[in-house]
Amino acid sequence: MDNRPIGLLDSGLGGLSIAKKVVEKLPNESTVFIGDNAHMPYGNRTKEDIIDLTRKSVKFLLNNDVKLVIFACNTATAAAMSTIEKEIDPQIIGVIQSGALDAARTTKNKKVAVVATSVTVDSHAYEKEIHFRDPEIEVTELATPKLAPLVEAQEDHATNLKVVKESLAPLKDKDFDTLVLGCTHYPLIEQEFKEAIDDPSVTILDPADQVAQYTFNVMRRDGLFSEENHKAVHEYYTTGNPASFDKLARTFMDDATLTSKHVDTENE
Repeated sequence: MDNRPIGLLDSGLGGLSIAKKVVEKLPNESTVFIGDNAHMPYGNRTKEDIIDLTRKSVKFLLNNDVKLVIFACNTATAAAMSTIEKEIDPQIIGVIQSGALDAARTTKNKKVAVVATSVTVDSHAYEKEIHFRDPEIEVTELATPKLAPLVEAQEDHATNLKVVKESLAPLKDKDFDTLVLGCTHYPLIEQEFKEAIDDPSVTILDPADQVAQYTFNVMRRDGLFSEENHKAVHEYYTTGNPASFDKLARTFMDDATLTSKHVDTENE
């Protein structure tokens, strides 16, 4: 048994889509979440910059004595995970592997579209992982750099829908039955994706469920579950503005009492 918390990191608010599923799947487990809102979006940064920023968030989590780390960010998973997992002892769980597995299992016509940040798309991480599971699947990757900042800006539904439609326009004539939301910010505007796609035959995948299940499996394998009578505590930190973070986080996590704290990872 191990009562230490699970650590989660993201470039901003999007990783809450992972945190929510992890909390639901593992209600007995404490969590520490850090959103690097001060430096988002990561999707247009260099790989070296992303590694440096992610490393600082990892250091913060390790200073909070987490027992494993979830990269609740596709960009960090694509650009930094392979480097940082060699530097620390706790296991790192990324989102891309889980999303790819879910896509390979879901598609019927073996045609999958992935929308993500420019860094994630340029890495072809999803294509590689999906082809590892089924090389016959045709993968279309589309960079949608406006969407993560859109979520962080907390715009109204009409504004969100307009930008989502514009971003997905290149997929209009593509034949796919599965759309992977390859950025953890995107599930926060999943309704807008459904309206923009407007095709009930297309399954929109949020990798969060698969990440939560994989986390459960790893913890069971490694004996990392907390004691049965352990009272879970969830802590939220942001390098940005806590008031802005809390506004959306409270709604999405369905917790009116959620309160984040500001942290400066540059000086940790």
